[in-house]
Amino acid sequence: MRWPSPVARRCRVPLLALALACPAALLGACSGVVDESSGSNSLGEPLPVHHLARIHIILQPPGDAPSDDPALEVVARFVQYRGLDEASVRVRADLPPLAIDRLRPGQCMASEQLWLPVEEPGAREAAPVSRRELVLVDAGNLAVQIGEASVEVPLSLVPDLLPYMSGVEYDYVSETLPPRAWPRGEPSPSALTITVDGAGDDELTGFRVRAAIPEAVVLQATPSTDRGSLLLEWRPDGRGAPLLVRLSSFIGSEPAGDELTCLLRDAGSHRFDLDDLRSAGLDLSGDTLHLGASRLARVRFDAADLFTRDNAEAVVEVRSEALVVWP
Repeated sequence: MRWPSPVARRCRVPLLALALACPAALLGACSGVVDESSGSNSLGEPLPVHHLARIHIILQPPGDAPSDDPALEVVARFVQYRGLDEASVRVRADLPPLAIDRLRPGQCMASEQLWLPVEEPGAREAAPVSRRELVLVDAGNLAVQIGEASVEVPLSLVPDLLPYMSGVEYDYVSETLPPRAWPRGEPSPSALTITVDGAGDDELTGFRVRAAIPEAVVLQATPSTDRGSLLLEWRPDGRGAPLLVRLSSFIGSEPAGDELTCLLRDAGSHRFDLDDLRSAGLDLSGDTLHLGASRLARVRFDAADLFTRDNAEAVVEVRSEALVVWP
């Protein structure tokens, strides 16, 4: 089951931003952003500056069955903006709201819908293009320590497609985990450490974040003989945090219809009424149903004065899979 990753989802929205590689005095020349008056309103007062940051780490533990999904993904964005609302910034910076924040427990939604921007009630109107600015900040080297393995996350320049955007983005995808990260036959690591060197100045100093690695969900799926319901069972991990379940139907190796994402309470079991899933958009004409489950752990962090617990988070997501063959 190939889940769309945060990296792959960028193909669904316009590609974003350019590199933050030049000093502020040259920002207009190298990024297409207008002159320094662009940061002020009609009275000459500066527009307020806002910040947003997320480091999202996705792990798929080693298992007996081969998987089409990457074993490790890291997506990080450090964003500074003005003249735009947060929803627009999230679209352009590839920072969609997490599904756990979009869904209610027991609710299912087509996964494609979860990637669409969320309109903010009472959101302010975007400033004229000449006064917008969105910078994907270069925070220096970023590394993730899992078990005894350390992964350096590369940063890359992004296309200069919008005149008011500049910056860099951090993306890493690997089909396998580093050998010393999660050795087979040994206890799984319970936490990881994220280290960011910082921009080399007082405005964004280096920092470190330690985040828990949730326990993988081991799903047991039992369909009813009349194909009217599906019982999921698993072991709760005791945190009380909800889990995500993704369902997609296949005919042979070809997908049938769209994928659904559901938010479930970590109660140890949940019975789906298949008519409800059909109403939500799942095509059940296939011969197999692919299930994916995620547990997430989230920690807020501070990074100097730019990013605070109100706007910066690290998210660790552990994924697992199961398969239902219809009777």
